[in-house]
Amino acid sequence: MPSRNRRLRPLLLVGTMALAGLCAAADSARATLASTTRVVLQKGRHYVPTDLFLRLGDTITLRNEDSSQTHHAFIEADRFTFDAGDQEPGTETRLVLNEPGDFVIQCGIHPKMKLTIHVQ
Repeated sequence: MPSRNRRLRPLLLVGTMALAGLCAAADSARATLASTTRVVLQKGRHYVPTDLFLRLGDTITLRNEDSSQTHHAFIEADRFTFDAGDQEPGTETRLVLNEPGDFVIQCGIHPKMKLTIHVQ
């Protein structure tokens, strides 16, 4: 074996191991990201905010902040459905997002009340 190849072989081995270590580190970093809980207010026949960007596993807490109005949050999508039922003032409902895609949370009582969620 020529001496040049003998000198390059250890460098190739070290480079390959370093690259594999970087890939493994990136995967473990993604795996350790904590899920997030976002609070969405239902107030004055609106969701606040009206648009959310989230990751798989994140949670939305829908909180009825109205003093006298009942709300009824739901999602009808191809992959899953969600129905919070009637939410009296001051109550909360949680939704864990386990499907990727864009979804619209609507209010069954107030048809113009919509929240778009984007789950990656």
